[in-house]
Amino acid sequence: MRKLTEITESINQQSNPPVHLWRPNIVGEIDIRIDAQGFWFHEGDGIARETLVKLFASILRFEKGDHFLVTPAEKLKITVDDVPFVVHQMEHVEDTWVAVTNLHEQVIIGEEHPVELRLYQDQWVPYVRIRYDLWARVSRSIYYQWVSEAMESQVDATDSLKLNSQAYEFEVASS
Repeated sequence: MRKLTEITESINQQSNPPVHLWRPNIVGEIDIRIDAQGFWFHEGDGIARETLVKLFASILRFEKGDHFLVTPAEKLKITVDDVPFVVHQMEHVEDTWVAVTNLHEQVIIGEEHPVELRLYQDQWVPYVRIRYDLWARVSRSIYYQWVSEAMESQVDATDSLKLNSQAYEFEVASS
């Protein structure tokens, strides 16, 4: 099992361009779509090269209800079926939950990367903020893991199941 210091060091080495600072003059659209499972498509065909998908994901920005690929020169609107990322892996290290997305980006669940319940396919599902206002839906297997863990650690009978990541408490399921 990895140590929290190793995970934190690995997270600190992740970097993305400062898309939140870029305000390009050229605005348009491009036929790129991210489906609900986090798969990327261009003109209907899947983008197979993970390095290209990671590059696009690194310049992704959410603004006024839409997703854009942003460079200093241009901003291109894309289609996102739900959210751009899916949490496929979760580690519980010491008293901390670490989420790993489908593109291998890691975040520590907490104030900077909160969990929020949202309605998805008629069910309340946890989502994790990855960066800026970009979110990842927690996969079904991780959801079940969290519910099981919350049920084991629940002290009183409340209407919701909660977990803690360091001092941050978050809801994983609600009745």
